[in-house]
Amino acid sequence: MRIALIGFGKMGREIDSLAREQGETITCVFDSHHPVQAKELAEVDVCIDFSTPTSVLSNIHAAIAAGKDIVVGTTGWQEHLEDIRAKAVKSGVLHSPNFSLGMNIFMRLAARAAELMQNAEQYDPFIHEMHHRSKIDAPSGTALRLADSILQKMERIEPGTLPIASTRAGFITGSHTVGFDSESDLIELRHVAKNRRGFAFGSLTAARWLRGRKGIYTMDDVEL
Repeated sequence: MRIALIGFGKMGREIDSLAREQGETITCVFDSHHPVQAKELAEVDVCIDFSTPTSVLSNIHAAIAAGKDIVVGTTGWQEHLEDIRAKAVKSGVLHSPNFSLGMNIFMRLAARAAELMQNAEQYDPFIHEMHHRSKIDAPSGTALRLADSILQKMERIEPGTLPIASTRAGFITGSHTVGFDSESDLIELRHVAKNRRGFAFGSLTAARWLRGRKGIYTMDDVEL
């Protein structure tokens, strides 16, 4: 698989290292000093984007213009999703706020827990996420995705009323807790990312799965 890496920060470098270990080819690398151009993607099978919210949309458009698949780990562009959906007829676009396979299993567990809690009105759901001090967005895209999955299963909770707490400190790679609290007890589900390797592994898994598919997908579609 010939890969174009878009964004070469900590995640880009982790994907680069793991991809080479797995025998994949990094064909080209783009960053803020070398923006993506569709004509430079001719020898690429798939793009993997961990860039910035300000550049991700143009990166997706470049991949689509070149007829290339793209895996997108950057958030902040989803309001343009329907426009991208209309244009992605010859390309596959797979986007997710979190590519960790463990986190995506965790999301399914949290949704199932919320479904069980729908009629247990004595329990109030909440989310607490923690990340390193350099992470800009708060709440995290993953926390917002968890909130959506919980609200879909707990119709008694009004949109916008599910508490999401964010902590930014130190060098925390990522921790997400989904809790259900009552007067009698507290139930918590927690996922802790130990390093970025899990995200890199998941993004490469997603890239392989996307090959040959057209249209818009998320990690919910990927067979874990």
